[in-house]
Amino acid sequence: MNVRVYTLDVHLEVPFQISRAVRTEKRMVIVELEEEGRVARGEGSPDPFFGETTESIEADVNAAAALLPEDPADLAALRTRLDARFPHGGAASCALDILGHDRAAQAAGMPLRAFLGLGTAEAPPTSFTIGIADPSVMAERAAAAGAKGFRVLKVKLGHRDDDERVLAGIRERFAGTIRVDPNAAWTPDEAPARIARIAKYGIEFVEQPTPPEDIDGLRRVRERSELPIVADEAAVRVSDVDRLAAACDGINVKLQKSGGIGEARAMVARAHELGLKVMLGCRAAETSVAIAAAAHLAPAVEWADLDGNLLITDDPFRAVPVVGGRFVFSERPGLGVLPA
Repeated sequence: MNVRVYTLDVHLEVPFQISRAVRTEKRMVIVELEEEGRVARGEGSPDPFFGETTESIEADVNAAAALLPEDPADLAALRTRLDARFPHGGAASCALDILGHDRAAQAAGMPLRAFLGLGTAEAPPTSFTIGIADPSVMAERAAAAGAKGFRVLKVKLGHRDDDERVLAGIRERFAGTIRVDPNAAWTPDEAPARIARIAKYGIEFVEQPTPPEDIDGLRRVRERSELPIVADEAAVRVSDVDRLAAACDGINVKLQKSGGIGEARAMVARAHELGLKVMLGCRAAETSVAIAAAAHLAPAVEWADLDGNLLITDDPFRAVPVVGGRFVFSERPGLGVLPA
């Protein structure tokens, strides 16, 4: 197989800060397979929280590229092989899984969303993320997002005690839906009071307020919370969904975290069986390759947070543009990726 694996540096438009890190650039891993005049692509976006580096992902993708089946349509075999090689999911598995789905849909001559049986369903609008900064800067960025047509924001919170000042400033400039994400920065004891103080700003839900390993703590927060709770870092694979069902109201499924579209679809199905809502999310920086993969799956879920390509200045690809906060799908086969 004519497989090419390479790295790609992308740069964020503004420094992106969450409760545990700040980022200005990121090095991605891109994998491409050329056959019969078609190029299928996948992407791995590393996250140190899960012990990943660009180097580890690149090495893993190179080592596992031989797992791609000869038959593009044999995604069942691909998932079985990837699950055996990457039992905890992750970005390397995701890169090969996305490539596999792009390849299969291109070979079938249809857009990926149609290949997944979602061709006529509408995707939810994507949120736009406001990273941690001075409250006045966050308010300005929120206003700018609103001016671009975004009607949903995800606001990063953290260890500081200025949550109310942040949200009050944003609410003065933005009338749409606001979700907040402390990225596990709060303890189970303090989280309910913090949530109570911000509920008056019309918050839709709180994402992963507490450390992901403490499921019982998350459950106790949910029992005392005035707002719905969505699990993110605690929801990695389908095996996590059942143990989270009593501890949250929804889960954030990320292809890079779960290992790709195959596992993500299983997580979505199981969450819905258990009465949980689902958000499709992304990492702080992804190109249009990875974002397109999630966007094609987005009609299957209630919420989308797929702005990783919108946060960077030098995306070398284009696939599923966003207009007024909504995805605009083409009829190009597969992911629909083109050079920028």
